[in-house]
Amino acid sequence: MNFRHTLVKLVAAVSFLFVGAVATQAINPTSTNQTVQAASDNDADDVVKLATAQVGKPYVYGATGPYAFDCSGLVQYVFRKAAGVNLARTTYQQVYQGKSVSLKNLKKGDLLFWGAPSAPYHVGIYVGGGKYVHAATPGQGVIKQSLSGYFYPSAAKRVL
Repeated sequence: MNFRHTLVKLVAAVSFLFVGAVATQAINPTSTNQTVQAASDNDADDVVKLATAQVGKPYVYGATGPYAFDCSGLVQYVFRKAAGVNLARTTYQQVYQGKSVSLKNLKKGDLLFWGAPSAPYHVGIYVGGGKYVHAATPGQGVIKQSLSGYFYPSAAKRVL
């Protein structure tokens, strides 16, 4: 039984990587918005406040709010409503927006990505103090948690 469970996890992980690679090839990175919007500290604070207000809402694949979200739908909703920033709909497109930043120099409102930097499978919003908000899983919904070595992002982007 344990082997079967491990095999299912492995197949799921490989599927995410394959889908990410295919989606990345379908996207022309030069055609996405790569400009960084001039922002005030108020925009970042508003993003953090709205993201945090979503904690507890359910995760539903393909949902973009305001009652349920998937990870990229949460990011798109929060940035549009809190700061007037129009981000792409999917994680695979959002990673090409904004400016790359070091994971050691995160600021409130930065986007965090997990997976291959050119084909991430997950995105969340850094809210300061070593914490981030994300639509985690269907069982967890939108949660706020601390960055940890166990589940550490592979890339960060600044769009504010």
